[in-house]
Amino acid sequence: MAPMPKTRPVDPRDGERVPKYLVIRNWVLGQISDGTFPRGAQLPSEHEIMARFEVSRVTARQAFDELRASGVVEARRGKGYFVSGLFATASLERLQSFGEMMAPLGVETHSDVLELREIPADRSVAEALRVDVGSDVVHMARARKAGSTLISLDIGYLPLAVGRKLMLLDLSRQDVFLLMEKRLDIEIGYADLTLSVDEVPNTLAPLLAVKPKDCVLCLKRLTLSNSGEPLMFERIYARLDVLQFRLRVPRW
Repeated sequence: MAPMPKTRPVDPRDGERVPKYLVIRNWVLGQISDGTFPRGAQLPSEHEIMARFEVSRVTARQAFDELRASGVVEARRGKGYFVSGLFATASLERLQSFGEMMAPLGVETHSDVLELREIPADRSVAEALRVDVGSDVVHMARARKAGSTLISLDIGYLPLAVGRKLMLLDLSRQDVFLLMEKRLDIEIGYADLTLSVDEVPNTLAPLLAVKPKDCVLCLKRLTLSNSGEPLMFERIYARLDVLQFRLRVPRW
């Protein structure tokens, strides 16, 4: 295993604000998020953590237990701790933003805005947003990331009244749902979803780091306001190895 990376010294006051095991957990999560420890990488041993943070084995193990419980880290008998393949779980029981979906993993999320402009609506977009074919809508393409791991590509279309306002806001660090609610005072009501497994479009394969004709999750989502007005139509493409969906189905 390579030597532990050099990072800024841990502020001694961290231990006064939060328990030591959480300081350690947050430090490891930060190293995973910025790519210092990529997927599959071996993490520092309990002994190394004990020395670095001047804590007992119990505290070091408690930090790793927290990381294992969130699914970020896995233990291999006789070998140590390793970064798990990041696997996000989205609930289909409620409408979640990307940040809300990833929050239980404790990993920082952000978006690379690949495209943001006005374009003429094709038939499928026009029908979803209830506008005329060929009329202008805001087209927004984003690569959604958790730490350094690409989770999905979100291709979205918005009516001009909403999209033009969003174009002026920070779409890289803020979820669109939260921006709508907090900055634009829009009450989001519900979304209609269609989920399938399809071959990735050839133009998107390199962006998703998959091969042409590989299968990916495809989620079509039309988000509407409380009054039933279309707010955003999306085609979301996600790699099968990093995202799954959960739904509780009652017996009756």
